[in-house]
Amino acid sequence: MDIRKVQVTGKSTYIVTLPKKWASKEKLKSGSPLSIIYNDDGSLLIRPPGTKKGADKKKITAEKPPEHLKRDIVGLYIVSNYKSIEINSDQISDKLREDIRNLCSRLVGFELAESNNRSLVIQNYLDIDEFTIEKGIKRMSSIVYLMFDELHEAFESNNLSVFNDVLKRDDDVDRLFILVSKQFVSRLNLRRFSKNDSLSLTEAFYYRLSGSDIERIGDHISKIALHSLNTKIKPESLKHLKEICMDLQSLFMDSLETLRRSDNVLGNQVLERGQSINDKIAAAQLADTEFNEIIIDSFGRIRDYVSNIAEYSIDLSQL
Repeated sequence: MDIRKVQVTGKSTYIVTLPKKWASKEKLKSGSPLSIIYNDDGSLLIRPPGTKKGADKKKITAEKPPEHLKRDIVGLYIVSNYKSIEINSDQISDKLREDIRNLCSRLVGFELAESNNRSLVIQNYLDIDEFTIEKGIKRMSSIVYLMFDELHEAFESNNLSVFNDVLKRDDDVDRLFILVSKQFVSRLNLRRFSKNDSLSLTEAFYYRLSGSDIERIGDHISKIALHSLNTKIKPESLKHLKEICMDLQSLFMDSLETLRRSDNVLGNQVLERGQSINDKIAAAQLADTEFNEIIIDSFGRIRDYVSNIAEYSIDLSQL
């Protein structure tokens, strides 16, 4: 690391000399234009002229197991900003084509635009500057809140069709979480700057962690709904489960509020209330000795993930 002293000329011009080795490598001359990017931590990023942009198109082969190919596509979605992805093979099967089409439906902005017997082209229509991590977390939270609502209604009415509604919403949470992950990776690239993203890099990190916990909460609500569909639950147990669901929903929303405000007082209150929910979970289990342990375990996991979000807010309050 080089240390350079600031020099002042005139009344308002601040000058810092550039390392000769770097300037020579980049072939800088007198009058060469430099791009200067302001980072939220107070640092500056200096880019020399002619910095190459990343390629707009990525070509990959389909000569691998379909699941491996799909994981590669999701990885490209998260870590890159290619305008298109071309998948080539000696023979594209109808099943692979349909698998890729279904995968694109789970990736916001991705669309299978071209298709023939030897290649598939996925077009990227996503403008990540129109999407922020905060917006993604807010939208994920709203969907999970509705899932809690529907789960509570299902326990109250013992209506199997409502359990099915819960399951359908989980896909939307997953789609948004992948998009939040993509935005966070983009945020790590200091060469890119979005004026719509007001989070510091540290805040973005904790919001990304929260997004992971919100996604897992959605998964466990779905798991509870799925097993409730296939389990005969006694009326007394349904009453306990309804109460636990309402308590966790309230706790979940408070944890998000404390994250938004970076409030360590409210964060500690959420953690303390989370401990008291253990008693209700135990009561629900005692009410039915044959009760499905998977449902009980999922409620406990939800409580843990909510507590994680509250702990993040306590960390952020120290900034």
